[in-house]
Amino acid sequence: MEKEDIQDLAIQFATEGLDAEHQVIYDAWVLTASDSEKTLFAEMIDTCAEASESGLVQSEVKISPSVKAKLIKKIEKSSSQDGVKLVREKNQEWINLPVKGAKWLELSARKEDGFVMSMIEVAPGTEFPDHDHHGVEMAYILEGDLEADGVTLHAGDFFRADAGTHHGTHFSPSGCRALIVTANENYHHKSMKTLGTVQKAYRKVKGIFSPSK
Repeated sequence: MEKEDIQDLAIQFATEGLDAEHQVIYDAWVLTASDSEKTLFAEMIDTCAEASESGLVQSEVKISPSVKAKLIKKIEKSSSQDGVKLVREKNQEWINLPVKGAKWLELSARKEDGFVMSMIEVAPGTEFPDHDHHGVEMAYILEGDLEADGVTLHAGDFFRADAGTHHGTHFSPSGCRALIVTANENYHHKSMKTLGTVQKAYRKVKGIFSPSK
């Protein structure tokens, strides 16, 4: 496969995911790809990540003009348009939290909105340490159960914690999934972004060097 074809495949992989046609191409290529070709593929994925975060048009990237044009088009197509953001389930990126058994899905986290909407999913037996709320936080339990401050919440239950309140240890006996809306003051934007970027890059690079099933 030519260099530009590898880069183009990596752009598709990183921005929209592989459709059926590209998946066939990828599966055939990865079985025979050399280390240098896989490195080129991984580097292009890194470029996509950097471009998505900082804006490709203003950044200096060492790729051909035609590949750069394709990347710009892909990123613009996968970004919000006309004030609307759409994230397909297949493109959602769950982040493993430092709390064992818990993972987080960021749905919307624009600072200008003043709040973050996300989902959390925890395995049975997961425990969260006590914490303070610097801003308001609301949660709607979608599945499972959650023990919070001596009260057990089940699917369909809702709670709100105002700014300045304190929560004791949270525990989920059978596992839980909840929709969370929290003020910016409670959310560590940079830390979560870094955690997500590292885990996303790890998953993609791991996939490149793992044989297809």
